Amino acid sequence: MECGCSVEIGVLGPLSVRVAGQQVEVGSGRLRAALAMLASEVGRTVSVERLAQAVWGEELPAHVRNSTQTQITRLRRLLGGARIRTECDGYRLDVAPEHVDAVRFGRLLHEAQTAPTAGEQRRLLTEALQLWRGRPFEGVGSQWLDEVESERIVELYLSAREHRVDLELAAGRHGAVVAELRELTARFPLREAFWAQLLKALKQSGRPAEALACYESVRVLLADELGADPSPDLKRQYAELLSAKAVPQQLPAARGVFVGRAQQLKALDEAIDSTAVVLHGSGGIGKTALPLQWAQQHQQLFPDGQLFIDLQGYGPGELIDAASALKSFLIGLGVPEHQIPYDVEARSSLLRTTLAGRRCLLLLDNAFDADHVRPLIPGPGSLALVTSRNELHGLAIREGAPRIAVDELKASESIELLHTKTGATDQQALRELAGLCGHVPLALSIAAVRCDGDITAIVDELRLKASAIGDLRAVFVRSYQALDPYAARAYAVEPT
Repeated sequence: MECGCSVEIGVLGPLSVRVAGQQVEVGSGRLRAALAMLASEVGRTVSVERLAQAVWGEELPAHVRNSTQTQITRLRRLLGGARIRTECDGYRLDVAPEHVDAVRFGRLLHEAQTAPTAGEQRRLLTEALQLWRGRPFEGVGSQWLDEVESERIVELYLSAREHRVDLELAAGRHGAVVAELRELTARFPLREAFWAQLLKALKQSGRPAEALACYESVRVLLADELGADPSPDLKRQYAELLSAKAVPQQLPAARGVFVGRAQQLKALDEAIDSTAVVLHGSGGIGKTALPLQWAQQHQQLFPDGQLFIDLQGYGPGELIDAASALKSFLIGLGVPEHQIPYDVEARSSLLRTTLAGRRCLLLLDNAFDADHVRPLIPGPGSLALVTSRNELHGLAIREGAPRIAVDELKASESIELLHTKTGATDQQALRELAGLCGHVPLALSIAAVRCDGDITAIVDELRLKASAIGDLRAVFVRSYQALDPYAARAYAVEPT
């Protein structure tokens, strides 16, 4: 065969040989091993000893040099006599390096490492990976090539796959690589870098539940196969997934009938960029119903969740201290309980850290004073609505919290509330009952329930009590506070 014929050799998969464009079958395993060894060192001299090791391993023939020469003679018949040169201490395959796929593969990877742009890196990596047909030297039957040279090339291949996936993720093509990464994690289950990339791709594709399931799969796999925990990178991504998935929705439903409060609702709209707002007013005035109504209308402004706690600053239960409230919030935000520090300052700092970059609403109901709620105030981005019977001047001074007074309803609003709850249409009776209740939402709600459809009778009864007591709303508040919690909810108006 003429030496001018082109020869192409592929070792990235089953051994492939083409001479002058025609596929050539390489018969015996020893002949394939000899050619594969020469191809892996194309352009360089391979000593007789190394060539013999690749062909026979530890079971060397009695006459190594003669047996090696026999293999070389047979290869020359296949490739052309001049393709394999005899050197002083071995043999050299004289084929253009770019005609051996493993050599071209390595050169493309090297060029990709130094390419100036991500686009050029991706092009070179893609071209290199297209040369891959399977495990190097497949079917050659050389223990040395399988255990040494093949492992080296496989590592280059896996690193190239990681690099290209990183480029895809950096370009925002998260969904496009999910299928590829599932295939890679199935083929190379102990390579944690692919699992980390899969978790990231799923998370950025809006599939956090699948990402969490993948983490559990690799955690169990590593424990069973290696008795080891996932890498720090995988653990970090898992923590981020838990945090991202924890979108608390703790606000109670806005219960019952809500009327009026246009001025206060507008004030809340205007305070949207604050970190805290104080809603203050007397007991039974509806301080909790107001922020619940506003929150329901503005859910889209707080996509990262809503937190709620009744601090019980005015009873009847025991006061909830800041440390307990912080722990409740942190657990609601997905922080594992064992990671929550003990002291209040550390918990407050962790709350702000956890909320950083997120947009959450916090409703701190029934605060006793400014010091009671100050540790619960979030950093920029989130908003705390604080209700209290006190004006909480301290929050206004130190935190710049706007204060919104919640007072009695207007006469028309009180009449609307009574009409909606009772169905009564007697405007005079409705107006008088609203006045007797002092236009206080709690008193109005209790009166509406007690009238049992006969609004005139309840007006007469309350008119008598009002003349005897003076401040009728106190009667309703005391009546409400005497109820058990389940009965109190039937009035659908917050008592504070």
